[in-house]
Amino acid sequence: MPFVTLSKEIWPGVKYRPTVTHCFFSLLGKKEMLQRVYTQNIDGLEAIAGVDPKQLVECHGHFRSASCIKCGAVHDADVCKRSMIELGEAPKCKACDNLVKPDVVFFGEVMPTRFSDLIHSDVSACDLVIVLGTSLQVAPVANIPDWVKKDVPRLLINREKVGSFKGNYPTDVFMEGDCDESIQKLCQMAEWEKELNQIYSEVH
Repeated sequence: MPFVTLSKEIWPGVKYRPTVTHCFFSLLGKKEMLQRVYTQNIDGLEAIAGVDPKQLVECHGHFRSASCIKCGAVHDADVCKRSMIELGEAPKCKACDNLVKPDVVFFGEVMPTRFSDLIHSDVSACDLVIVLGTSLQVAPVANIPDWVKKDVPRLLINREKVGSFKGNYPTDVFMEGDCDESIQKLCQMAEWEKELNQIYSEVH
């Protein structure tokens, strides 16, 4: 089963650990400066880095919970993990005998309602938006930077300008380059480097 093979490769904490950038989100949370992290990634590395799940909107789902693809019955995510990683097979639903998978969004499936539940209040309350490592091509997440108020500063950390950052918004700042290297520089300027490195060492 292709998804089981993929899951073995990308299941959070199995092969991959949080980057400096993921740890930066955690640091912002500890400093009570984080409203929300919106991510299209399904790897769950933000949560492993210590970001409170309440501050996460994982737009394409995550591996921390699992359910039946047919009846929607909730299943133990740890049991699902053991079955996929150790046995190489998707578990069966005890209620209807269909397959169980982690709660990640497949192509064509509906996004979790958490996005629509929070996005309007979040963009209204936002006083700074940071956009990192993205092509800004997949809606609706790609539209978030354009939904904040026009006087809200926007920081893009990326290898190139994307989306409306190609324009001339007076409140925009562009840090060109690798995300982790740019975050290190940012934390050096803010004198947060020691705290950032501490979080990084703890999750590794």
